[in-house]
Amino acid sequence: MIYTDETGFDEYYYREYGWSKRGVPIEGKRSGLRYSRINLVAGKTGNRLIGSMIYKETMESEFFEEWFRKIFLRDIEKLGKRVLIVMDNARFHRKNILEKIIKGTGHCLLFLPPYSLDLNPIEKVWANIKKKLKEITHNFDTLEEAVTSVLFDKLVQF
Repeated sequence: MIYTDETGFDEYYYREYGWSKRGVPIEGKRSGLRYSRINLVAGKTGNRLIGSMIYKETMESEFFEEWFRKIFLRDIEKLGKRVLIVMDNARFHRKNILEKIIKGTGHCLLFLPPYSLDLNPIEKVWANIKKKLKEITHNFDTLEEAVTSVLFDKLVQF
């Protein structure tokens, strides 16, 4: 089984406080007025992520289907076996189109009922990544660098 999902990271989540002398404004590398946001889509199988992609766009049906076809299915084929792909019912997960995309691959799709985060283990991965980001983001110049570090340096358990 492979569980798929998307999540987003906002820079302001990770800057809870700052210190300075009374009456002296805090100066830093980043403005407190503008925040960056990046997103991540991936699948979870066993203890690893596959098809991971960081993006800044808003997730829409065409974008998701392109990722599903060109990145996600390619990584699934490398596993060399048929799988059950589990995902939520997000508005951009168009069941009829995704079923056409996987037709003939031997893979199956299962859509979770609405509001059933507890049935998708990748949600715990997202929570662990966000927890780690809260600890380390201040060490990086950009949020994207911090997210990449967590993903590729395996700083969290999947």
